[in-house]
Amino acid sequence: MTAPDVSDLKPVYLIYGPEELLLDQAVERLKRRLSARADLDFNLDVFDAETAQPADIVAAANTLPFMSERRLVIVRRADRMTADSLGVLADYATDPNPETTLVLVASKIAKNLRIYKAVDSLGGVAEYKAPAKRDYPRTVVEMFADRGKKVGLDAAEVLVRAVGYDLRRLSVEIEKVISFTGDEITLSRDEIEQVMSTTAPTSVFDLLDAFGSRDCRTAMRLLSALLDEGESVHGVHAMSVRHVRNLLSARALLERDDTGSPTALISREVGVREWQARKLATQARRFDATELIAALVSAAKSEAKMKTSRDPRLAFETWLLEVCGR
Repeated sequence: MTAPDVSDLKPVYLIYGPEELLLDQAVERLKRRLSARADLDFNLDVFDAETAQPADIVAAANTLPFMSERRLVIVRRADRMTADSLGVLADYATDPNPETTLVLVASKIAKNLRIYKAVDSLGGVAEYKAPAKRDYPRTVVEMFADRGKKVGLDAAEVLVRAVGYDLRRLSVEIEKVISFTGDEITLSRDEIEQVMSTTAPTSVFDLLDAFGSRDCRTAMRLLSALLDEGESVHGVHAMSVRHVRNLLSARALLERDDTGSPTALISREVGVREWQARKLATQARRFDATELIAALVSAAKSEAKMKTSRDPRLAFETWLLEVCGR
C-alpha cells in the first residue's frame, strides 16, 4: 500500500485558537499524515515554549531526518515566548528546512508579529475558532456521532448546560456518558440527565433554576459549591441578572398569551428552546412583574457594591436572597 503524499505540507505551521481540544486534534492530524512517511520515534521533538530556548528549537528543525523523509517539531504554548524569541523563529521561517515540519501552537497570537507574517507568507497559519455558543449543542451531537452514538439536540443541550462552553470538558463528559450507557446507540435526554446528575460538576444553570424556583436554600448551597470550584462571583451575578430579564420577558408573555399554551411564544420571543421555555414559564409564574422589575433595579445597586466591596460575595448573596425570598 502506497504511503500518502506529504509534499503539500508546509515547512512551518502556526495554529492558534482558544480551544485546546481543537488545537490538539489539528496536531494529531499532522502526526498521522507524517507517521506514514517518518518514524516519529526518532524524528519527533516536542518543546514547551515557556522553558525552551529558541536556538534549541531552530537546531531541532534544522536536523536532518533519521532514515525517514520528514521530521516533525512541535512547539506548544508558543504565545508564551518573548517577542525576541519569536523573532528567532520568524528568521528561521524565512528559510526553513524543507525536510522538517515545524508546528507552533498558541492560544492567541498578534497578527502584526513577524512570526505571524512569516508563517502566513508560507500559507501555514490556521485559526481554530470555538463554535458560537448557540452552536455548541450541534457540536456535541457531532462529537457523539464521531463515537458512533446518536443524541438529539435537547439531550446535547443538557450536557452543555451542565458542563459549559469548554470542548475539552465536553469531550471528557461525553466519554463518561458513553461508559455509563454501554452499547446503546441512541441516547435519550433522560439518560444524559441521569449521568450528568452523578458525574458533572455543579452548573450555574442549576443555580439559576433554583433561584427562579425561589428555592433559596438550594440556590445558596449551589452558589457555595460554584465559588468553591473557582467560578467568578461576578460571572454568576451577570448570569443571574440575565435570568431575571428572561423571567420578566416570560412573565409579560404569559400575560399576553390567550391560548393557554405560551411555550412556543416564549421560545420564539426570548430565543430559547421549547424545553427551556417551559422552565421559564413555570418559574415566571412564581414572580409578579413588579418583583422582577425591582430585582433588576436592585441588581444594578448590588453590582456597584460588588465592585467596591471587600466582600463581593456577600453583596451578591444579599441580593440573591432578597430576590429569591421576596
